[in-house]
Amino acid sequence: MPPGRPTIRSRQVAGELRRLRKQAGFTTGEVGAQLGLSQAKVSRVETGSSGLRLGDVQAMLGLYRVPEPRQAEILDLVRRAAEPGWPQVHGRGLPEQWLTLIDWESKAVALRAYHGGLVPGLLQTADYARAVLRDTAAEPPGDAELDAKVAARLARQGILSRDRPPTLLAVIGEQALRIPVGGPAIAAAQLRHLAEAIRKPHVQVRVVPDSAGAHPGLDGSFLLMDFDQDRSVVHTEHRSRSLFLDDEESVAVHQRAWERIAAVALSAQESTEMITGLT
Repeated sequence: MPPGRPTIRSRQVAGELRRLRKQAGFTTGEVGAQLGLSQAKVSRVETGSSGLRLGDVQAMLGLYRVPEPRQAEILDLVRRAAEPGWPQVHGRGLPEQWLTLIDWESKAVALRAYHGGLVPGLLQTADYARAVLRDTAAEPPGDAELDAKVAARLARQGILSRDRPPTLLAVIGEQALRIPVGGPAIAAAQLRHLAEAIRKPHVQVRVVPDSAGAHPGLDGSFLLMDFDQDRSVVHTEHRSRSLFLDDEESVAVHQRAWERIAAVALSAQESTEMITGLT
């Protein structure tokens, strides 16, 4: 891929190469010396500011002793780096797209999530998450698979406990507060957890009341991830696949939808009063 504005695939490869280098114990200077590249070139590749060249990436992966199956996956991303969007098909076990989502969320400085009928994953309790993953699946997962998925969902929440966490603005439908997911006890515990979470200065939850009528959120949930320097990334999740988007048009469409949803949501204070009133 020639130099230019990085795409979502090239941004993912850049971050993975940085992680793999550190895991292998190399500095950027050592990698450059081994592969005949300048230290600046290696750094530019890892920040996504330099175009990804298949030969360079392949050499880096070989130096880091990355297993061949993983090498093939990364090189495929390089070959397809110019393609818009990034669909990922769900499979059994721990979905690869969840690992990707955790990686993107960890880099974001701000997260804007809209969910109509459920509490967002970043604010779910373990019992609530287990009930969601079990009861909304077309084919209920086995215990081991369910445990892995719950653990992955809870691992995402670690970013909210960092020294410098991203800001999280979650807009949810009123139904998310009233549907007894997992039964009355689990639903009540989830409401108490939500009421506690919104006391944190970097977390805000606003509620779209049922009385708001039709709005763009009825078309589906989505997550906007904002970054310091790179353009935002949109994540949408459906029953059989997830999609990561960072092209200007898709991001703009979701930002406009976000603004219209936020316009019909209750204020932060009114939302807090509704949530605490239901606990």
